[in-house]
Amino acid sequence: AVQGKLVPQDPNDEPASVLLERIRGEKARLVKDGKIRKEKPLAEIAENEKPFVLPARWEWVRLGQIASRVQYGYTASADHSVLSPKLLRITDIQNDQVNWASVPGVQAGQQDLSGYFLESGDLLIARTGGTIGKTFLVTSAPVSSVFASYLIRISPLSGVAPSYLKIFASSALYWSQLLASSMGTGQPNVNGTALSELVVPIPTMAEQSRIVARVEALMALC
Repeated sequence: AVQGKLVPQDPNDEPASVLLERIRGEKARLVKDGKIRKEKPLAEIAENEKPFVLPARWEWVRLGQIASRVQYGYTASADHSVLSPKLLRITDIQNDQVNWASVPGVQAGQQDLSGYFLESGDLLIARTGGTIGKTFLVTSAPVSSVFASYLIRISPLSGVAPSYLKIFASSALYWSQLLASSMGTGQPNVNGTALSELVVPIPTMAEQSRIVARVEALMALC
């Protein structure tokens, strides 16, 4: 899927280079409006970082360049006596699903939790231990929820389908980069900087949709 071999390319699709230009403009506007912080520019992608040749109209990009935020979760203890807000932890994510009824709450004020509430389209990545690299795509949170500190949130900008990023996070390309950048001797972990630097192949917007639809159809058969 992420090599462009799953679905055919359409020469009439708008090139991904145009999409990335719009994303850069959107990110600049968000910085100007004070909605996100200005970040240190990420390094250009070297030729030896590109593991395969992309189809025409695709582009290589670093993950941090297509995300509005790469953010660590909220540090607090779970409290099962609290019904809302929920505190989503790594252990609550099983087989790409969350039983929200069993997720504990957290004792904190709305002001403290501001900026941590989950939104549809967020991609959560486990950053430490045996679950390092494990991902969960938030399609909807049935109750007010924040995410715990051992998770990192990636919020893709418009034009990048969250479901496509989830497919990327299941690929050999994602895992090889993540494991190479993980740190720690006793317990491996990965930080937000390393995640921002991951190299991602980006198709055209139309092809992202075709890939997601095809993968979902194939996985339904599986």
